[in-house]
Amino acid sequence: MRFALNAIADIHNTNESGWYDNEDWAVFDLVNGEIEDVPNEPGGYVLGTADGTALVYPWGTSPVFYIGKAETSTGLRGRLQEHAKLTREFMDDHTAHNWPGNWRTRYQYGAAFGAHAVWYLAGDIKPLKVEETLIDSFYHIYGSIPVANGAQSKGQSE
Repeated sequence: MRFALNAIADIHNTNESGWYDNEDWAVFDLVNGEIEDVPNEPGGYVLGTADGTALVYPWGTSPVFYIGKAETSTGLRGRLQEHAKLTREFMDDHTAHNWPGNWRTRYQYGAAFGAHAVWYLAGDIKPLKVEETLIDSFYHIYGSIPVANGAQSKGQSE
């Protein structure tokens, strides 16, 4: 989950990683955690398997299945609350919200393997830039974007 520390540091032109440093080393159990502990600020986040499953990518394996962003309007807490709610719905019913053109692979991965989240506070950087940097860093290490980032139907809204 810490694949992007150097990339994030490069955005800020600093040697510090910039990861939000909570007591769990910024790893948060999305399904069973206390959402109130997540900052309600804009930023980027990474979702990975909670059960230790390593997903196969062209250049290696990683627990990461999705990278996203939280804008000012929702903040990280609001965005991760939505992910937690929908992941739990998919845990109860794997076909939840599954109609043509509305594939939500990121929730299926979370339902199947559990979901941990790591977040980064955007500060003075646009959340989209944080998300793009995280995805770019992941691509350069693993030879692919995270599986659930590329598995949405065309026109899928966030």
